[in-house]
Amino acid sequence: MAEKDNKLLHVNDEIDLTSLLSVFLENFNLLLSVFLGILPVLLIYYITATEVYRSSSLIEIQNESQSFLPSNLSNPLMTQNNSLNAEVEVYKSNNTIIGAIDQIKNLGLFEDHPNLETIKSNLSFRNDSKSLITITLYYEDPGYLKALLNALNDEFISDRIEFKKQSSAAGKTFIRQEIPRIKSLLKEAEKNLNDFKLSTNTSDVIFDTNNRNFKLEQLRNRVNDIELKELELKEFYKENHPIYVTLTQQKNLILSQIGDIEDQLPNVPATQRTLENFKREVNIYSEVLKDLSSQELVLSMAEASEVSNVRIINEASNPSKISPRGSVFLFSLLLTLSFYVFLLVRHFLSDRINNLDAIIDYLGKNSVIGERPLISGSDKKPNEIAIKVADELLNKTIYEILHSEEDFSSICIAGSRKNVGKTEIAYRLFEKLSSSGKKVCLLDLDLRKGGLTLKFFNKRKDDLSSIPEFKEIQDKYLDDGNLFVPQLKIENPLEFLMSEDFKTFVATLKEDYEYVIADTPPWTTFVDANVISKIFNKIFYVIGNKISTFKDIDLFEKDIKNKSKIHYFFNKFDLYYQLLWLKYQYPYYSRNYYYDYVDYQNIRSRFTIYSFLVQFTKNLFRKVKKWVESFIR
Repeated sequence: MAEKDNKLLHVNDEIDLTSLLSVFLENFNLLLSVFLGILPVLLIYYITATEVYRSSSLIEIQNESQSFLPSNLSNPLMTQNNSLNAEVEVYKSNNTIIGAIDQIKNLGLFEDHPNLETIKSNLSFRNDSKSLITITLYYEDPGYLKALLNALNDEFISDRIEFKKQSSAAGKTFIRQEIPRIKSLLKEAEKNLNDFKLSTNTSDVIFDTNNRNFKLEQLRNRVNDIELKELELKEFYKENHPIYVTLTQQKNLILSQIGDIEDQLPNVPATQRTLENFKREVNIYSEVLKDLSSQELVLSMAEASEVSNVRIINEASNPSKISPRGSVFLFSLLLTLSFYVFLLVRHFLSDRINNLDAIIDYLGKNSVIGERPLISGSDKKPNEIAIKVADELLNKTIYEILHSEEDFSSICIAGSRKNVGKTEIAYRLFEKLSSSGKKVCLLDLDLRKGGLTLKFFNKRKDDLSSIPEFKEIQDKYLDDGNLFVPQLKIENPLEFLMSEDFKTFVATLKEDYEYVIADTPPWTTFVDANVISKIFNKIFYVIGNKISTFKDIDLFEKDIKNKSKIHYFFNKFDLYYQLLWLKYQYPYYSRNYYYDYVDYQNIRSRFTIYSFLVQFTKNLFRKVKKWVESFIR
């Protein structure tokens, strides 16, 4: 709703269902043209575009620790952070793709094969978890697509099996080289230990060492038992309970014994420490030799295995067409909807006035003196329904003029822009007041254009250049006591309009006639209308539908000091809307009581698909028939 105090933005209408429907109906033919214009383009695209299909497969990359490879010799790429990324790079490597293409070529089912770069660019991967990879491949041949994706999976698995065999063989070679060296070191360590025992006669030292180690182990096990017991008792007793205190004392006593034994270790003789070092060296080499032997067996099994760490969960799916799809035609509907939204925004935010409600909201209902619909059709065959409605609406205006307490004896018809219908309104008021038995004078004061004279009084046109010349032939312009003053050919219109002769002439007309009506040039183009309005009691400002703006009204009112002189006339509004060849009641006006005329009611008050299709078919058939007949003739 437009608000008078909002100078920055005038919203044209309330956002309601009627407004939304009105914009749609006003622009239906345009929206239909946009929709139908885009459809052929989309159809050409749909027919000529290369078809693209998609197929997907799901594989699992099992952790190498679950295979036969030992953990310290597993594939270095198979780390938790980059294992899947590494496998993806292997999958789309040149060797894998070339191998897959070779498999398909060997089948002999296809003549054409894509190149390496095409396959790479059409491959995509998605990591669903730490071990799952979804592989998607796009190609224009659905049969080749599925075969190619399965071939890529097979080639990838074969590559992984071969890699495992090579890794296992390399590991076995390394182990077989290490075992003799470790055996030699173990043999040397055992010899050193035995030689040391014989040279020092350390049987007592060995016994004493074993005894000390056995005692330490017993004491530490006892401490562990007491700590477990303490944990159990904490749930039932406090720390100051006698049982809990006893256990703590036992623990402290054992810990002190362990401390005493450990304190004596630095005092162990050098001979005993040397003996311990020799024994430790023998144990280390023994364990290494045992691990290498075990790993050699595992690697031999892995080398002989044909099982890969790659498992195919879902093979290549049946190809689905992804382009072009039938949904591409929805783009036509989407673009049409977007264009409709644009029209809505323009409607609500445009400064141009396009409905009576906006004028009433902005100026007040009492400020509007009348309204007149747009009379469509040609001059020879005008729209009869619109003419009748316009006539009844003008009767309402005439009634307001004749019965108002305000003085409407002199009326200046003004408007800020051309083509708003000032001349038409001036003549229709003159015609109506004359037919009502009133003595009326109509002046064409648009001295620059003379639209009133040219349109309605062209047969009585004379080249008059002054008021005295007009008075000499004044009787020629009298009709049943009503006078028309035509356009005067004045060199300086502004000087003439400001002259005392002109003011005296208008004052005389006011005395001789009950009503004096004057047509004026556009308000914003020339100052003539402003000068003329000062000697008239009332100003009828004509607002042209979709022509005049709120800014025009603001600028006009700034020039008028006495706002009570102003009355507004809404002109050229759409009485009904048209869908192709069919006419329907316009939402803005069909509900108002003064439009309930029989002829207007005969226009379809409601749009239905059935009635639309029936009438559309009839009109289309009639036009085609006429065209065929003209062609035959």
